[in-house]
Amino acid sequence: MFFQPDIELLASALRMKTRNFIDRYLHLDTDGIYALKSTPCAFLGPDNRCSVYEHRPKACREYPHTNHRKMHNKLDLALRNLPICPAVGMVLERLAIHYQVGA
Repeated sequence: MFFQPDIELLASALRMKTRNFIDRYLHLDTDGIYALKSTPCAFLGPDNRCSVYEHRPKACREYPHTNHRKMHNKLDLALRNLPICPAVGMVLERLAIHYQVGA
């Protein structure tokens, strides 16, 4: 999920015009929110690291949203992002292991 400040920051970091950034990387989803056109993430490098880490969008900076009071409401979003972001898979896997060990 990309909000206008995220888009402007990334476009600037990539030395692109905002409109060009949107056209190249984003589309409006069914909720009217900008999302990546491709999966996995277009900014995922060959080493599976984020190539725009210093300028990553708010949703990525806040992931896995454990600082939110209603974190459980974010789990559906995490599952939807699973095919897009390898970090989501790693975090969900670690949570599953943690809860299996703790049970």
